[in-house]
Amino acid sequence: MRLRRRPREVDLYLPMLRIEHLFEAPQLDPFAPELEAYDPRPGLEQMVRAVQRARRRATVRVTVGLPADVVTPGLEERARAALARECRRRITALNDDLDGVRRLGIRTLLWGLLAVLFINGAVGALGTTEPGSIEDALSTGLQTIAWVVLWVPINLLIYDLWYYRRDRRAYRTLRDLALEVVPRGPGETGTGSGPHARGDDRRE
Repeated sequence: MRLRRRPREVDLYLPMLRIEHLFEAPQLDPFAPELEAYDPRPGLEQMVRAVQRARRRATVRVTVGLPADVVTPGLEERARAALARECRRRITALNDDLDGVRRLGIRTLLWGLLAVLFINGAVGALGTTEPGSIEDALSTGLQTIAWVVLWVPINLLIYDLWYYRRDRRAYRTLRDLALEVVPRGPGETGTGSGPHARGDDRRE
């Protein structure tokens, strides 16, 4: 399977029924065939995923398409302000999570290193073992346990921190986004369709 290159530009078009769907999941009627292509995720979640798929310094443009009768004067400015506030809230929460994971990772790493020293001492006490003997199996098992003990802090300090930082970077990008709100065309129901859609996974 050939992986697509991460795009340098994100040009996302989000047709919605209500501006509230920018932050909350829409309640979709499963008996309404015209809503089959409507994305069930909140618009902000779709935006975050699009930014995460793109390059770190990608240019981001997001247009929200709404029914013409709900596009009122000042709605775009209110939507931009609401998006910035929500992104700031989530960045604050992620900073708190990052601090907690970092502290836990360092603490478990210290305990893990002590456990590994103890386990290696026990392996050394067994001395030279004959292949296939009980001592040999015990030595192999202890060495495996030593690696397993270190997996928790490694996972916390590398992978978990990476996920939190990736999310924080996406929210920081969207916090300053010049969101555009336009009346959507007739028949537009699904995310990514419509006159402004150019995709967020284009090839270089």
